[in-house]
Amino acid sequence: MKSIVCIMGSPRVNGNSAVLVNAFCSSAEKLGAKISRYQLSELKYEGCKNLFACKTTSDRCGQTDDLTEVLQAIRESDIVLLSSPVYFTDVTGQLKMCLDRWFSFFVPDYANASKKSRLESGKVMVLVQTQGEGTDRYTGILEKYNHSFQWLGFSESHLIQACGVREVGDIDYYPEIISQAGELARKLLSQAGATIDVFASRI
Repeated sequence: MKSIVCIMGSPRVNGNSAVLVNAFCSSAEKLGAKISRYQLSELKYEGCKNLFACKTTSDRCGQTDDLTEVLQAIRESDIVLLSSPVYFTDVTGQLKMCLDRWFSFFVPDYANASKKSRLESGKVMVLVQTQGEGTDRYTGILEKYNHSFQWLGFSESHLIQACGVREVGDIDYYPEIISQAGELARKLLSQAGATIDVFASRI
């Protein structure tokens, strides 16, 4: 059984990105996947405090808060789905603080280590990105993070992107993107281990 952890970075619980996450998860569940969801806006946590415990005295993040469970779920997952609307040219602050805590997944002296990550290799990354702007903006967010994802052992990354969805419910005008989110889940679960081209859906 494949395990999927969804980390939802929107401040709005039922926003446009949530619709795409739901479509992905619905398809995945039908194929027997185990889904864990975390709505970051409902959790209490802080960004990385640079305690460096994860590089000196522990193989875990030295901070204990609501992200502790999330970080453990990532370790146990096969697929990690991140979702976020674009805020000020990037993912939301809620998601960025979570990503900063992924520093704990790197081994000590990771820059020179042959295996840089404490995570098992071969995990799959999916980013659900929604934005009010058109297709000519914010096209490189996933690419910006991909170098670190690869160092952490992620073997694939996929993008589900919806543009021009500013108000709650705008995503409903683009059923093809909702459908494509479900299709990506089906491809990832039915073609485990296969190489799938980066999936981008842009209006």
